[in-house]
Parts: sequence; structure tokens; C-alpha cells
Amino acid sequence: MVKRNPFSFRVAVVFLVLALVSSACGNSSNGASDSSPGSSAGGTANETKKNVTITYSIWDKIQQPAMEAIAEEFTAQNPHIKVKVEVIPWGDYWTKMSAAAPAGTLPDVFWMHGGQFVKYATGHFLEPITSKVQAGEIDLNQYAADLASIYTLDGENYGIPKDFDTIGLAYNKELFDQANIPYPDDTWDYAKLAEAAKQLSQPDKGIYGFGAKLDTQTGYWNDMLANGGYILSDDMSKSGYDDPASIEALQARYQMTLDGASPTHQQMTDTEATEMFKSGRLAMIFDGSWRISDIDGSDIIKGKWDWAKLPKGKVKRGNIINGLGNVMSASGKHKEEAWLFLKFLGSQRAAEITAEMGAAIPAFNGTQEAWLTSRPHLNLQIFIDQVADAIPYPSGSKAYPVWFAKEPEIMSQAWGGAVPVEEAAKEVAEMMNQAIEETK
Repeated sequence: MVKRNPFSFRVAVVFLVLALVSSACGNSSNGASDSSPGSSAGGTANETKKNVTITYSIWDKIQQPAMEAIAEEFTAQNPHIKVKVEVIPWGDYWTKMSAAAPAGTLPDVFWMHGGQFVKYATGHFLEPITSKVQAGEIDLNQYAADLASIYTLDGENYGIPKDFDTIGLAYNKELFDQANIPYPDDTWDYAKLAEAAKQLSQPDKGIYGFGAKLDTQTGYWNDMLANGGYILSDDMSKSGYDDPASIEALQARYQMTLDGASPTHQQMTDTEATEMFKSGRLAMIFDGSWRISDIDGSDIIKGKWDWAKLPKGKVKRGNIINGLGNVMSASGKHKEEAWLFLKFLGSQRAAEITAEMGAAIPAFNGTQEAWLTSRPHLNLQIFIDQVADAIPYPSGSKAYPVWFAKEPEIMSQAWGGAVPVEEAAKEVAEMMNQAIEETK
């Protein structure tokens, strides 16, 4: 008979008890979430996870149904994570985010714009996802036009591309038919745009041919590029507003107001240009793909309008491409769950839902077709075709928040007739160059 060692027996009993306690804890309904997304650390595969509600903030009510559909599908796959979609209108969105960021109360996941990204990234308000990218949990190469670079700073990744947008020429077919003018097509250049705008204008009836609005992304940035000018040098070290080609393009746009082919700056301040187009008072306007649902929802022009490419300039056809990103808060209380949702937002399935519901042009490669067919009565193909002509929204420098805030203050003086366009453009360039130098 083998003699049992009493000490060894007592140790074995202790280990057995500890194992049973550990097993019981692992199956507790109050157990914590997984230690990493998709892992089973801390329990068995059948572990009941802690119920969590995270907040997803967006600014577009038109896209709310699609975002809620995405959230519902995510929750169906992750029953312990509920997502509350919160819509904050654009006019209030950044005011609230600016207050929430330093207070540590940002939403768990939220929309980010290229124009605001640097501010939040340098303030350490966004959770970096670089480690997730390096681990292969998300592939940022699967999104169109290198959009992920918009949300990368100093080698750190912070956002996953949601969608992208380019700029098109919206036109009122009814007003063109009444004036017996052929619709805009690929042959149009800026001279033809100006000519048609004059012919379409009926100022005595409050109708104008073109909305030569004071705007950057949906306005004169496209003109400057098409004419051979530039907004910023490729290395973002110098403004292009004082380039002769840029100044010429700015002057040509403002001239349309002087010619009576466009409403005045004051008129378009009182009533936003897109609203004027929706009411049938503008025959043409540059606008972004994100305004499609908004414009098409107007009973006044529904079925009476369409899209064309922007006109060709002296050098090329200019366009700006931008893309929204989904990001997560650095101070969120539910980062593991937030990452799972963020990852799902960047998935092919989320992109398909976005496309099928016509919410926006999804950034995920190969999913744009459903968006194109979401409104078969409109020529949405022009937004995809113009990606080849477009340059990224010029926000990828620390100087951007400084100069972009001051740019409209200066240019509005020219659009209001207080100073010559050339003088304002040169003042903007000087201001931009100073901001660039000071933020090096």
C-alpha cells in the first residue's frame, strides 16, 4: 500500500476548493465584460455578460434611421450591449462636444469631421486605435480614397471612415426647360456656367441662375482648384489664396453676384442657398452629396431636379473629397463595448445598411452600388466619378483650426462689397501663413 502524504493531500483539497470557487465566479451573472474584444478571458464561452448601454452621437437627423438600424443589428449580435443613438443638430454639435471633451463626458462613440479632428486628437480626447490596427482587428486599407488618413495624426490612428462625399452641381430642370436651355453635362465649363446663369436669372421674380455663395467646400475651393490655383501647398506649408489663379477664380465667382446672375451675399445670409434652391428660386447650386435627402425631400422641386458634374476650369475639374469618421472617447467608461461597436460601424455590413437606406456614400470598398440605386431618379453616379478629380479636405495640420475660423471673417468683407476680392484673398493668405508658422 502506498502511504499518502498528509501535507500533499491537504494542498490538493485547497486547490480543489479554489477551482470550484473560481468556476462559480466565472459563471456569475454579475461578471465583467470580456477583457478584450472577442476574447473569452475571465470565463467560459457561455458566460453571461454585464448589460451595458453606450451612447452614439451624430448630427444628421436624416441619417438617424440608418444609424439606428446599424445599432439594432449590432445589438442583435451583442445582446448585452445596447446603443442609444443621440442626434445633436450641427449647429449645436460642436458646442456640446467642446464642453464635454475637457469635462470627460464625451459620448462613447461619435461622429468626427475632418475639420474638427486635429483639435480633439491633440487634446487627447480621442481613444487611439493604432494597436487595434496593428493587431489586424481592423484593416484601414479597405476604405476608399485613403480616407483613413484624415483621422491619422503623428502616426496614431483615431478614426474609422464612415462615408465620403464629393461636390456636385444641382440644377432645377423645370427652370431650364422654361428657359429652353439644355441641362448641364460633362462638356460644361465655367464660362458656360456663367452664361447659363445669366440667361436663367429673373431678379424681378426673385429667381437666380446660380448661388455664388461664400463657402469653401461647396463653393470657391472647387473654383480655385479648377482654375489651376490651390488652397494649401501639398506639404501644407503655404496658403494658395494669393496665387493669381486662385484670385482669378474668386473674382469670377463674385462677379456673378455683380452681374445679377446670383443672389447677393446678404440674400444668401438671410436664406441659405440650399433652401433657396429647394424653394425653386435658384436654378443651380454647388452642393455636397450629404444634402441629397434634404433636397429631394422638398415637395416644391421633387422630381424636377438632378445632378451634374462640376464644370471644367482652365486646368481641370476641381472637387473636394471629405469623409466622416467614427471615433471613441478616451474617457469613456465602456471602452471594450465601445470598441466592439466602433469596429462594427466600420464593417461591410454597416456600410451596406448605410447604402441601402440612402443615408450616405459608404466608405467601405465595394459597397457603393446600393447607394447609387437608392434614388434611381437622380444621377448619383457623378459623385463617385468625381473622386478621381478630388483632393482631400485640407484639414490635416495643426494650423487648420486657427486659419479656418478666421477665413470667413475676411472673405465675407469681399462678398459684402466692403473690400476688393484680391485684397481679401491676400489677407487670408497672410493670415494662413502666419498660423502655419506659429503652429510648427
